[in-house]
Amino acid sequence: MNTPARILTAFVATAALAAVTAAEARQGSFRARGSNGVVAGSAGPKGGVIRGRGAVQNGDGSVTTRSGGAFRGANGSKGRRQSTTTVNPDGSLTHSGSASATGARGTFDSSGAVARASDGSWSGGRSTSATNSTTGTSYSGSTTIDPATGKPVHSGTCTDASGAVIPCR
Repeated sequence: MNTPARILTAFVATAALAAVTAAEARQGSFRARGSNGVVAGSAGPKGGVIRGRGAVQNGDGSVTTRSGGAFRGANGSKGRRQSTTTVNPDGSLTHSGSASATGARGTFDSSGAVARASDGSWSGGRSTSATNSTTGTSYSGSTTIDPATGKPVHSGTCTDASGAVIPCR
């Protein structure tokens, strides 16, 4: 099986685990290794988790690494993360990733991407949001890289349940 198929298999397994029931979750754990990656998971009375990682050298000489994971708690909480990084022969790279979770206390979601050019300059950013389900307060923010200075610039806003802006603490 080639590497893209292995990575696809790992993510399909992640999706399958996210749908397990409590009875299926008592089955145990597994780990599988291939020439370009690994996938592992476990399940029990408190929920289940799975993660995978793989790397491949591309035809242009770049190397791409992908990873991901997911969990589901017995209490209904669930979350996932994924990332992809490609490093090119000239030293440039791209990285993108995202993560999210939902549970009794609230939700969060974050995603972003960065790139390094062969001259060493950086670009990109990340956006994040979170909501507390008990109080209704929420946060929404983003971080970008200032192209003039190469330094991160952050902005964010917190709101109460009615949508009024409040101080972030």
